[in-house]
Amino acid sequence: MQTQEPTIAELDSALHTMLDENDALRAELAQLRTENQRLIDWIMGEADALTTLQRTYLDPKTLTSDRIKAAGAAIAYERPKLSVQLHVGPALLGDRLDAAKAMKTIDPKVIEHRS
Repeated sequence: MQTQEPTIAELDSALHTMLDENDALRAELAQLRTENQRLIDWIMGEADALTTLQRTYLDPKTLTSDRIKAAGAAIAYERPKLSVQLHVGPALLGDRLDAAKAMKTIDPKVIEHRS
């Protein structure tokens, strides 16, 4: 008479199948928790476009080209643009404007012709 009891090899195979499924479910759970935390941060106002860009360019697992794009987009919000500003004192500017007005209001001399 043949017994229907599973062999050790069959039990071992079933155990490894269950362990593999368990590992896959743990990975999926970790991914869902990360996504959940990202959504909570966004809802609470703790994550915005700038923090997303910063997270992207700081992540060493991100492709270099993507990191460069993220850094380029974020730089405008992290560092002020350098610019040169020229300030003309009010007295100098005012004098020049007054002189320009005076030039416009001068009546040209009219030469009359006598016959």
